[in-house]
Amino acid sequence: MTKHVLFTLAAGLLTSASFAQTTLVLQPDAAAGKDAEIFSCVPCGYNTRNFGTKQDFDAIAWTNGGNQSNVRSLLQFDLSGIPTNAVISSATLALYFNPTSQEGKHAQIFNTNSSFISRITSAWNETTVTWANQPSTTTTNRVSLGGTTSSTQSFTNINIKQLIIDSRNNPATSFGFMLKLQQEKSFRKLIFASSDHPTASIRPKLTIVYTIPSPLVGGTTTTVAPRAITLFPNPVKGGHTTVSFTSAQQETVTLTTFDALGKVVYSEQQQAAEGYNELDLNISTLPAGLYMVNVKANDKTYTQRLIVE
Repeated sequence: MTKHVLFTLAAGLLTSASFAQTTLVLQPDAAAGKDAEIFSCVPCGYNTRNFGTKQDFDAIAWTNGGNQSNVRSLLQFDLSGIPTNAVISSATLALYFNPTSQEGKHAQIFNTNSSFISRITSAWNETTVTWANQPSTTTTNRVSLGGTTSSTQSFTNINIKQLIIDSRNNPATSFGFMLKLQQEKSFRKLIFASSDHPTASIRPKLTIVYTIPSPLVGGTTTTVAPRAITLFPNPVKGGHTTVSFTSAQQETVTLTTFDALGKVVYSEQQQAAEGYNELDLNISTLPAGLYMVNVKANDKTYTQRLIVE
């Protein structure tokens, strides 16, 4: 029997899937929201003061009485409404300019006010956080925002999909996001509204689109306990797709992609956490066609068909 025939049989082991798409919009008010600003100015006494109720969500590098005064902002959304088996197809953050801010408007006097949005990796409290006790962050998959093109610009479509996926894959070290300038050198400002702002429409907004796929169970004859794995999007028009599955333990898994003739066209190892996982699969170099994706863990192999358009 040829490899081509073997692949045809393997594909026949897989059941079809249906995807129900759901859009979740989170735009909490002062009571439900969690955000705060932190100020660096030591001579001003701001570095140990809490600013958890300000109507601003800013990133600033300026001076105060001749002293350097930087501002960063922290934000955390409640993601508990997303089902554990959901596959995230998109996640966008909207930050709106605050027209009533006492800090004025966006500014970039000597250089760009480009910024980073990074995942926060330690716990923080909205009512007690300060510059002095600020939480830790990671540069992994942080999002880079270019400088503003107007003094009142809003950023309404910031792609933070990977940050949301990272947050769900690492709940013990995920506590929202930090906005800070890429270079905290005077004089630069980003002025947005926080969840404490009285105008509901300009509070920070997170929009998540996800699907709940029906189980797609596949495997080779070595499978002892079938594991449901899904690929989304599928079909896909190149770039990347997400492999989702549940692991019984923390483990190293091997992702291997075969073409229709059984030839390995891509293989890599990634770390899976205990519980639900979403791993990124790079298919940017694959031409259109039918492929098989194998997930190998603990000497078991689980297979799913992938169509690249």
